[in-house]
Amino acid sequence: MNGLDFRSGFVTTDWLLEHLGRTGLRLVQVGGESHYPRMHLPGAVLVTYPEFTAQRDGLPAMFPEPADLERLFGRLGIGVQTPVVVYDLVGGTDAARFAWTLARAGHAGARAILDGGLPVWYQRQLPLDSAIPRIEAVTFTARPDAACEADREQVLATIASHAEGMLLDSRSRNEYLGLTLRGPRGHLPGAVHLDWIDTLMGRQDPRLQSDEALRALYAAIGIDDPTREVIVYCETAHRAAHTWAVLRHLGWEKVRLYDGSISEWRLYDLPVVAGDTPR
Repeated sequence: MNGLDFRSGFVTTDWLLEHLGRTGLRLVQVGGESHYPRMHLPGAVLVTYPEFTAQRDGLPAMFPEPADLERLFGRLGIGVQTPVVVYDLVGGTDAARFAWTLARAGHAGARAILDGGLPVWYQRQLPLDSAIPRIEAVTFTARPDAACEADREQVLATIASHAEGMLLDSRSRNEYLGLTLRGPRGHLPGAVHLDWIDTLMGRQDPRLQSDEALRALYAAIGIDDPTREVIVYCETAHRAAHTWAVLRHLGWEKVRLYDGSISEWRLYDLPVVAGDTPR
């Protein structure tokens, strides 16, 4: 891996500072296009959220056609084995969705999210650049990995046989409880809850809590077996992508993102449970 040694998950600013400029490492900024021409991490290429999501079957922000991702990743200089570090400006959700999209498309190289993203990098006064990198296009051949995703039928099957897996709602507490104006008011039957933002140090500090603290948070809601399948969801699989990335970082082996999430559940008028209990 061109001298790079890191596992998929999250990397710190210290790690990235040490590895900046390493041959073969592709650094990707998601969003922040108005700021990007003035300041970005050295060597980072820019991608916007709509470029790696698509509307499908009336649902927003879904996994695109593999051929579209092949063109996008190729243009960004990302091959199937290219090591990638991705960051954003919004606490990690955009970066996590990009990392999940890479995994879903069959990216086999190491991929990680910069813990804290651009805000922490900027606060630490680490190197920034305004030069737009010149990237040589490469070939990305998509081999979609279905193990990363759960579809509606798989979610319904998990609800029917709860012992086979768990559902995790990554939305806000009010959304989970059903205290919203927009329906459906409540959560998927059997789903436990942990707001994705509660995995961060705080609303003003977008870094992750320690691995030990994160494991304790998940254990408190019954997610304590890294071999048991977990399906995560939110409204449009945006916040839940962050939860997917955190669980993978902690060593959970079978984590699926329900790409349709509540948007699809609403479209098919499927049942939900209101209140503080899973069922």
